[in-house]
This record gives sequence, structure tokens and C-alpha cells, in this order.
Amino acid sequence: MDGGSDDGSVAIIERYASQLTYWQSGRDKGQADAVNQGFARATGDILCWLNSDDFFLPGTLRKVARELGASCSQPALLFGSCVYFREADGSARILRARRHSPEFLRETDCIYQPSSFWTRALWERNGPLDEELHFGFDWDWYIRATAHCEFIVHEGILSAYRRHAAHKSGSGGQTRREEILRVVRRHGSEMQIRAYEYAASKYEDFAQREKLGSQLRNWRIPYASQVGALLTPGLWWRPGGISRETFRRCMGMFASTE
Repeated sequence: MDGGSDDGSVAIIERYASQLTYWQSGRDKGQADAVNQGFARATGDILCWLNSDDFFLPGTLRKVARELGASCSQPALLFGSCVYFREADGSARILRARRHSPEFLRETDCIYQPSSFWTRALWERNGPLDEELHFGFDWDWYIRATAHCEFIVHEGILSAYRRHAAHKSGSGGQTRREEILRVVRRHGSEMQIRAYEYAASKYEDFAQREKLGSQLRNWRIPYASQVGALLTPGLWWRPGGISRETFRRCMGMFASTE
């Protein structure tokens, strides 16, 4: 499902057209709309989507079919770990899937989208992606899905997630942060909402500290992070009832792909 891109994608798609059941290239209302269109045409019992930036590791689909195959008639979702790598310098780290908790999922998007798979039964029960969202539609969908089934954690690494200069989440800026707040206000507890709103109000302080810390590290100044913390406004004066860990995770959601 190509959004009418002019980056050579169509030529690549046409090269493999004989191996594709269906493809299209044209304007849509956004990524959520394109994914919903794709699922409307999908015929399989296990569903997923893969963005053009990312790829599955060898054997992933076979592993998922083996683990979810017996659950195809019921709502079920499986997710695993992911390799996160930067195209610019080739650096990489593993994002480990952690034990599923609906409460933690409402606090932070802890499921790595290209490593997530679910049954058609869950898709039909949960409904399509919210097309009004452009950055947080997968997070919103996962949170809604917790009402219908327990999630299955796969111990292996299922996909690779690529970061590059034109990466969508990394270029979302204030629009992305506002949408994160929208999802939290829709699903979060009062404490979570207050934490995110406070984190949003302090985002510029956080960005200033991160920028300064990065410069100090480049200059090889010892204890760069600690020095940066001393030279920038404090972030830990939180409203009552908001834990430091919750606040830290909220700031991470805003800043992790900036």
C-alpha cells in the first residue's frame, strides 16, 4: 500500500508484482488509512503490517505461525523483541520485549510494532486503526486490544527497526508530542495524564539538557550527563502523586525518537 511516493518505490514494487496478491500506489488519508485499506483486502488468519523502513528477520513468519496458529479462531496478539539500528552510523541495539502489563502499556508504548502479530479474530473484535491519529495509532490500537485478550510475549528477535534522517517519528516534533498526549488522555489514569502533561510542559528543558550533554560528551568532558544536569533547569520537581519513574518514561516517550 504505497502512498503515491516518488522515491522509486513503485519501480521496486512492479519488479515483484508477480509475487504480490495486490498492490496500489496513490494518495491516501495517512498511514492509518493505508494500513486499514490493506487489512480490508487481507485474507490471512494472522495479520501484521511492515513499514518500508523495517524488515523481518529470517524465520519470523514461520515462528509466528507456529505460535499463533492454534489460536487463530480466538483474539490473540504476539509480540517480540526488535533490533533498532541507525542507518547513518550503523550503530544498533536490541529492544527487548518485556512481560505484558496493560497498565504499563497505557503508560508507554512498549510494543515494537514491526515485531507484533495478531489474529483476524482480534482485528475484527478490536476494530480498525484510528485514522485521526498519525503517530500514535498503533499504540492506541494495542491499548484497546488489551480488553479482548492476553498478549503473548515471544522471547526472540522478530524484526529490525531502522532510524534514518527522514524517519517519520523522529521528525514529528510538537505534533507528535501533542498526539501522544491525546492518546494518554483517552486511555490513561489520572496520574499518567498529569505526568505526561507535566513532562510536556518541561520538554524544552529536557531537550536543552540533552543537547548540552551531547556536546559535553563530544568534548570528552568527564561526567558529561551530570555536568549538563547542573547547568540546565531541574526536571525532578514533580506535582504530588507522580513517581519519578513514571515521569522518566513519559519524557522518554517524547524524546526517544527526537
